[in-house]
Amino acid sequence: MNETKGMNETTKTYVVGVDLGGTKIEACLLDSDRNCLDRYRVFSEAYRGVEHVLENIEKVIRTVAKGRSFKAVGMGTPATYLKDEDRLYGAPHTPVYEERGFISRLRDRLSVPLLVENDANCLALAEFFAGCEGKYTHIMAVILGTGMGSGLILNNMLYRGKRGAAGEIGHTSIDINGRLCECSRRGCAEAYLSGPSLSRRFFDLSGKKLNVRETFQLFQDGDSQAEDFFVESCRIMGEVFANVINTLDLQAVILGGGVSNLSVWYEKVPAFIEKSLFGIPRGSFPLLKAKMGDSAGVFGAAYLALRELGFMTF
Repeated sequence: MNETKGMNETTKTYVVGVDLGGTKIEACLLDSDRNCLDRYRVFSEAYRGVEHVLENIEKVIRTVAKGRSFKAVGMGTPATYLKDEDRLYGAPHTPVYEERGFISRLRDRLSVPLLVENDANCLALAEFFAGCEGKYTHIMAVILGTGMGSGLILNNMLYRGKRGAAGEIGHTSIDINGRLCECSRRGCAEAYLSGPSLSRRFFDLSGKKLNVRETFQLFQDGDSQAEDFFVESCRIMGEVFANVINTLDLQAVILGGGVSNLSVWYEKVPAFIEKSLFGIPRGSFPLLKAKMGDSAGVFGAAYLALRELGFMTF
């Protein structure tokens, strides 16, 4: 009996998913049935340079594999990878990731295929297969964290655009004369709704230097400044989402990332969305919390590897 079990283990196909974030790197090991066998994360420590980040990526891959042979690696990044230039674009919070050759250097360290995708697309994939498949065909998944990005599933398929840069909702402007974004443009949604931006905006309003959770606690305690601040933030979020819903005729929006855990979004934003929808009647619009938590992206990254091996279609 033990011998049979061992034989089954050796015939399984494994893949690794990696989520390369601004502050952390996480990896998971999945089998071809999408079962997660292990997960591990470390701080990315991008300030120490590309070589150190590469070492940390290798570390999380080795740790989750635990000596098991894997056939491919999928990786989500906070940017868009252009293979012909061997460069990531769109990572203002971690510009070190945009160094030319970063991805090819990682690929050279691996003995298996490496698939690279924007982390918001990975979130969209993970959440689509976790709870939307068969219910919705057109969704947007939004990462609210250090930055703000989104991934699109349209007609049950991942939509990347011509060169993989579709879904940059965080850098659509809500006010061309508005707040300065880290991308150097003004009025970007990210400059209002990312975690650091929320903290900066509340400081400008109140003079209180608090993180998002501390500000939300003030809101729950009935602080009038915090209440005004979150109502305004919900209105902004509702307008941003309604713009995309009106453009693409979406059925649902999913929130992921650390900032998505605040209950106020789900309580107040849907009403602002519904006020700004145009055309056909839609009723109550679903704003959903990510089922797989703020680490959903690592599973979506692993799905890239499973697709490469023929185990998934999207």
